[in-house]
Amino acid sequence: MGTEHSTERAAAAPRPLAALAEQLRDRPLRQLLELQRQIAALTERVTECPTTRVEDVERLVHLSLAVMEQFNAFTRELTAILRKLTDAHRSAH
Repeated sequence: MGTEHSTERAAAAPRPLAALAEQLRDRPLRQLLELQRQIAALTERVTECPTTRVEDVERLVHLSLAVMEQFNAFTRELTAILRKLTDAHRSAH
């Protein structure tokens, strides 16, 4: 039932917003999930192998920064699109 309701809302959403939701699912979220998987694997390895700990922690830092940068870029894009939609909606009324 929840799926039907969200599908109806998505169908009723303005096309730019629906496209943005699709982009969020397809690009940043999948990338974030993959980075999360890599981070989890490295975290596990850090506790298992003390000889590579420094390199693994360094890699964790780089992956974490990559996640934040990707999410920040998407957030800026989302903000710009929402601003355009809001401005267009206000102009129409």
